[in-house]
Amino acid sequence: MSKTTLSFLFFCLSALLFSCKDEKGEQQLLNEIEQIWQLCETSMSEAKARTEGMKDSVKESTEHVRQKYNLLTIRLRDKFDVVPSSPDSAKRAVSYFEGREDDCDKERAFYYLGSAYRDLKDYPRAISLFLKAVDVAEKGRDVDTLIWQNALSQLRYLYMLVLNYEEELNVAKQAVELAKASSVDSKGRRNRSTASYLMDVASAYEHQNDTLHCLLYCDLAYKAIREEQFPQRYGDVMSYMLAIYSNYGHYEKVGPLLRHLSQMPANERPGNYELCLARHHENQERTDSAIAHYIIYYNKERSATGRYEATAGLQRCYFRKGDFRQAALWGQRLYETNDSIIAQRAFEQTQRARDEFRYHRDLEAERAIMQRDKYLIFYSIIAGLVALCLATCFVAYYNFRRKKFVEEIVGWKKLLEQKAAINKELTRMALMNEAKVRAEDVVERFHNIAAGKAYLTVSSWKDLMTATAALYPGFIEAVQERMDGPIREPLLRTICLMKIGLKPMQIAKVMDAKIQTVWNRVKRAEEICGYLLNVPKKQYTETV
Repeated sequence: MSKTTLSFLFFCLSALLFSCKDEKGEQQLLNEIEQIWQLCETSMSEAKARTEGMKDSVKESTEHVRQKYNLLTIRLRDKFDVVPSSPDSAKRAVSYFEGREDDCDKERAFYYLGSAYRDLKDYPRAISLFLKAVDVAEKGRDVDTLIWQNALSQLRYLYMLVLNYEEELNVAKQAVELAKASSVDSKGRRNRSTASYLMDVASAYEHQNDTLHCLLYCDLAYKAIREEQFPQRYGDVMSYMLAIYSNYGHYEKVGPLLRHLSQMPANERPGNYELCLARHHENQERTDSAIAHYIIYYNKERSATGRYEATAGLQRCYFRKGDFRQAALWGQRLYETNDSIIAQRAFEQTQRARDEFRYHRDLEAERAIMQRDKYLIFYSIIAGLVALCLATCFVAYYNFRRKKFVEEIVGWKKLLEQKAAINKELTRMALMNEAKVRAEDVVERFHNIAAGKAYLTVSSWKDLMTATAALYPGFIEAVQERMDGPIREPLLRTICLMKIGLKPMQIAKVMDAKIQTVWNRVKRAEEICGYLLNVPKKQYTETV
């Protein structure tokens, strides 16, 4: 084996091993990214540390790994409630994964781009992208069920913000059905309990002032939480449930909820715990306890809506207590808080209207661009077809003209060939006529020689052979075919003289031979030639 062949084989083997190594390294990075993705649900600090640790490895890897890592960093920022300055990073992920076959990555990319627009208060785009994430999850295979459920929850929340309570109820019910169908998804990840989604449905019914169904789904959620022994992870759900039961007088369920909420560490209790506790004391006519908890909540709460609830509760409690001075004071604060809420809602509605206008404007612009592209494609196709038709017509016309020209050339060629054949035939006939005339002159000269009027020349015998061949085509050849061997010259000359009509005496005179010799030759010639010597009557007269 040559050195060149060995070098080539070594190069191929090295390339194969390097490729396998790269694929193995890429798969390890992808597995690490997926592990960190799941770790975000249990330990954010560890997930963040491991994400930072693999940054350098990702930079040296493929585009697929880099975009998966990009999606992971977006998830971490979302988990840490970091509001993005722009949706560009999530847009890059969507642009990459949208055209690929992995439905799970596509679903995640749509979800986190929707989360970016949600944080930027662009609710129409956020709703559109969450709907795309849900659509991918419903039609795809091996999707992230937790992201699917989160997308439905985000849709419910956004529909609530834009006061679309019917759609809020629809997606909340979809989330409940999804939670019932998949407690554990295809990747082995445990999903949220149905209790949270049942409370979302109860909230949607409350927004529609449907008390009956609100309490019905609240009871279903309470039953689900009780079956799980009231875990702390449902603190927000239990707090909201406590408020509903307190408002509607279902105190038999308020006690267990309060007991479990109070057993939670203070820093892990839900934000509305003090408000719910204050409402419960107010409903139980424990006014002083209610005032104390309302004040705690008021001092801690920063949102205008929460402070409004606390201010209204304090006004009611002081009024019931008979402290009208404090009731008036908190009434004035309630008025001011209400004005700030109205101003905030007006601002939010204005912002939503602006965002919705921008969204529809951009949507119309996109549609216009798509329509323009369709027109361009349509007219390009038409232009292409027209060009193709013109080219076909040109080729057909060219072939027609070429065929016509070829036919004309062939016609002229045939005509020329016919003329040439005619000319050739005329030439041949002319030559034959000329040869015949010359042959007759030769015959006449031999008759004159026999008559003593002319003499033999050097070329006379050659002229005789030529004249015989001209006057009697094929005669000499036929005579030669009848001979067993070559014919001798005297005998051949005798035969030719007999053929042109000379008698034996005339032949003896022409050949200057004895008569007996000539008779022997004549007899021999008649034996050989037979009927070939039958000569039509000539115009020549034998002269003896």
